[in-house]
Amino acid sequence: MDNVATALPPELPVFDSPDPAVVLEQLRGSSMLADGQVCVVALTAIRTRLGARWPERRDMVGAYAEQRLRRQIGARGFFFRTSETEFLVVQPALERLAGQVNCFNALRDILAHFLGEALTTDIVIQEVREIDGPIISARRLDVAVLEAADQAQRATRAPSPPEPAPVTSPNRWTPFTARDGRQLRASCLLEPVVQLKTYGPIGFRMRQRVLQMPGDIPLSAVEQSRLAQVDIERIDFATLARGLNRLQDQAASARQPSLILPVSFSTLSSQRGRATLAEFFRAAQANVQRGLICEVSDIEGVPPSALLAATSLIRPYCLFVVGRLRGTPVQPLDALKGAGLQGLAIECPEQAMTENDYVAFVRMTVAMTRPASKTLMLLGVGSARMSAIASLYGVTHASIAAGGATLQAED
Repeated sequence: MDNVATALPPELPVFDSPDPAVVLEQLRGSSMLADGQVCVVALTAIRTRLGARWPERRDMVGAYAEQRLRRQIGARGFFFRTSETEFLVVQPALERLAGQVNCFNALRDILAHFLGEALTTDIVIQEVREIDGPIISARRLDVAVLEAADQAQRATRAPSPPEPAPVTSPNRWTPFTARDGRQLRASCLLEPVVQLKTYGPIGFRMRQRVLQMPGDIPLSAVEQSRLAQVDIERIDFATLARGLNRLQDQAASARQPSLILPVSFSTLSSQRGRATLAEFFRAAQANVQRGLICEVSDIEGVPPSALLAATSLIRPYCLFVVGRLRGTPVQPLDALKGAGLQGLAIECPEQAMTENDYVAFVRMTVAMTRPASKTLMLLGVGSARMSAIASLYGVTHASIAAGGATLQAED
C-alpha cells in the first residue's frame, strides 16, 4: 500500500554503510527512535510452525521475506536482517503509524504465503525504543491498532467508486497499473487437454499470459512471482475473465466436458481472493458438462497443511484440484501426498529438446512426482509424438499448445 510521505528532517543521518553495526550506531543518535520510524518484523511464527523443517526452509523463507519487504518499502526506507527470524526496518520518510502499517502489510503477506493465513497472534511487529550497541530494546505493537489504521487509510484514499462491471468482465481487471508502476495486461489462451491413454479430449485449460505495455513484452514466471500480492490476484481474475469470454465466443465449445482454471496459491489463501474466485467458479460451471478442475500455482515451499486448508475451501466448486510446479523437481515430492491435490502439472521446457533429452525430462518428472500423485499433466506440449512419448513413461494428461514445446533432430 502507499503511504503519505513526510518531509525529512535536516539532521537526518546518511545511512551509506553496509555494516549493520555502523547503521545501528547511527540510528542510536537519530531522532527516528523517538519518532517511531524504526521497527522489528519477526518471522518467529513461521519457524515455530515449520518445526523440524525450519533449517531446510530457512533460506527460502528469508529470501521471500526480503523480496516482500523490498517491494513494500521501496525507496522510502531500508531494512536488514538482525537474526534468522527478525528484520530491522527503517522508514525515515514515513510518519510513525504509516510506517508501522507498512510493516504490518508486509508481514501479513509473508505469513499468508508460508502458513496459509496470518493470525493476529502470529503478527509480531515491535517499535524500537533504544539501541545500546548490539542490544535493541523494543515494545510490541498492538495488531488491532495497525489493522484499524490500515483499513482507515484505504478508506480515506479510495473515492466512492462507480458501480463495478460484472466480475467476469475482462475490462474490470485488465489492463492495470501494477504496484511498481508498470502498465500490465493479462491475456488467456485456451489449450485443448487430452487424456493420453485414449487421446480423448477432456476440455480446455486456460493458459495465463502477462504482458508489459507498451510493446506487449511477456513477463517470465519469475517476474510474475515478484509482483505484489494484489497484482497477482488481479492477474488471476483477469485470466479467468478472459478465458470465460473466449470460451463463450466459441459456439462449438459451449458445453465442454471440463475446464481447468489457473489460480495462484496467494489468491487462494486470501479470504478476499477466495470470495471473488467463488464468483468465477459459479460462472464457469455453466460452461462444463462434468465440472471444473482448479490448477494451483506457486506451491513451492508452501507447507502441505496450509495447502490442504486452502484447497479444501474451494473443493465444493471443483471436481479436482491439481498443483502446478514451476520447474522440474529434483527430489521426490512425498510431502505433497497429504496436501489435498489430486494431481500435478508441469510446464514443458520452452527450448527445443532432442528426443533423448525429452525422455530424460519426462522420466525424471514422473519419478519425482509419483510419490505425491499418479496423475501427471504436461503443459504446453507441441506435438502428438511428444504426447505419445510422455504416455509411455507414465504421464496421464497433456495440454496441447500451438507453438508449444518441440523436438529437434539428434546431432
